[in-house]
Amino acid sequence: MENPLFKKLYIKTGNVLCIQNAPENVLSILGDIPEGIKLTKDLGKPFDELLLFVKDSTELTQELKEITVKLQPTTLFWILYPKKSSNITSDLNMMAPWDELKTHQLTPCASAAINDTWTALRIKPLELVKSSGICNDDIQKNEYGNFVDVVNKIITLPEDLKSELEKSAKALNFFEQLSYSNRKEYILWILTAKQEKTRTDRISKTIEKLIAGKKNPSEK
Repeated sequence: MENPLFKKLYIKTGNVLCIQNAPENVLSILGDIPEGIKLTKDLGKPFDELLLFVKDSTELTQELKEITVKLQPTTLFWILYPKKSSNITSDLNMMAPWDELKTHQLTPCASAAINDTWTALRIKPLELVKSSGICNDDIQKNEYGNFVDVVNKIITLPEDLKSELEKSAKALNFFEQLSYSNRKEYILWILTAKQEKTRTDRISKTIEKLIAGKKNPSEK
């Protein structure tokens, strides 16, 4: 029996999955548990993977104090937090600085949608993650800062994107109505392209997504 969510989160058969601070409906969120995966709430026993549910930064701070001393470099660690569209009040979001993680020498390295309420960030030790250059601290020091002002939350369009947006009033109007975080995601998606062809393709797809009303480049 394959669980699509477990596959997305790289949770493997034969491993011990520790779940912390879970909501009452956690089993309905996770779905059917495949045979060979053992669930535990006990941080005192060895585990291979960890799912931590937090509603806000206060819970995040409290939970990390207990959890981080139990983590191993090989632990698969996901933090699940409320989506903006959920009915849960939260100060956490994808583009937040997540400063509390840094105090424990941890950093986000990937994300995954869980359901209509929860989304997840994969967390790794800082020393195991090569800097992507797109965290706020890095942006203030690199060339991305020419287009993303993280202090004043101002986006400046690269000339090639600006030129294409000006050809489509619908795309431009929708882009201008987006939140700073969503506009930032589109800009960084384009700026992080490694090759000119990739950048050109991403600009083209950006126009298509904006016309289709997609709020960020990862939205299908």
